[in-house]
Amino acid sequence: MSSGTYRLLGGVKAPRLVLGEWPKDITLDTAILWVLKIAVGLNMLFHGAWGVVGKEDWIPFFAFAAIGAESAEVLQRLVGVMDITLGLIVLFMPTRWAILWILIWTVWTASLRPLTGSAWWYFFERSGNYGPPLALFLYAGWGKTVKDWLMPIRTFTLTVNKIEAIKWVLRWSIAVQLITHGLYGVVEAKPLLIGHFAAVGLPGSWMDPETFLMTVGWIEIGMGALILLKPVRAAVALIIVWEVFVGLLYPISGLPVTEHPQAYLIFRTLERFGDYAGPFGLLLLMIYGPKWKEAKGKAADRPAAPGLPAPAAAASD
Repeated sequence: MSSGTYRLLGGVKAPRLVLGEWPKDITLDTAILWVLKIAVGLNMLFHGAWGVVGKEDWIPFFAFAAIGAESAEVLQRLVGVMDITLGLIVLFMPTRWAILWILIWTVWTASLRPLTGSAWWYFFERSGNYGPPLALFLYAGWGKTVKDWLMPIRTFTLTVNKIEAIKWVLRWSIAVQLITHGLYGVVEAKPLLIGHFAAVGLPGSWMDPETFLMTVGWIEIGMGALILLKPVRAAVALIIVWEVFVGLLYPISGLPVTEHPQAYLIFRTLERFGDYAGPFGLLLLMIYGPKWKEAKGKAADRPAAPGLPAPAAAASD
């Protein structure tokens, strides 16, 4: 993409987008901040929405803490309000304390799955919930004063080390989510996923559903391993499309059947926003990160105008 503008009706200006260059009026630092804010914020908003309307899947989690079903009905709505509040804070005035709270909270809620009887790898399948908050916390950095923790974070100049750290967190988050989601097909032949794919006509008559699901599972495991070991842009772009497709199968299929109207299943799609935005953030850094570093290097080498100090070199933490 490149900068420059063209005029729309009424004299409104919009950036001219050309693939391969970054618009000069939007810094990569700002773009990554917004991708991570949206990933974390929307995840919390729609996860909280489930709590407000009441999600029966949550009742066993409260039972783990010896909380009865009637009390759980009330508490899950309070938890939903808390999640929505934290999501709004991260979207519009992100603070370090809120990001750290979300990180700890999402790790805990993911842990509740194996703690209440699910397989151990169910924790890792939820890495899309806690990977982006970890990346956002790395972006913000550890606060040195109370004010740092309470005040909204600003856009920081990304250093080479910070870019690489965020990329590694996103790679790990995407990889383990794909690998463990693949285990649903390889290990469990999960009936819910068979119903999801059947709703869009897959696999049809050319393969039995269990074999198809196992094949899809092995492909997901292979893609996850690729992202972990040697990610390529085309694979990351394909993963974005795949994750969105899999997420949309909830409202398309109407499964699982719950006491709520089928329209509420869109919450299951949107509460997985970290699964979509995480790969998008990684792709952004893979495409424009090298160009960003090159541009920083050129700016540092550029001679100063008469009477002005030379540009500072990019920090590297």
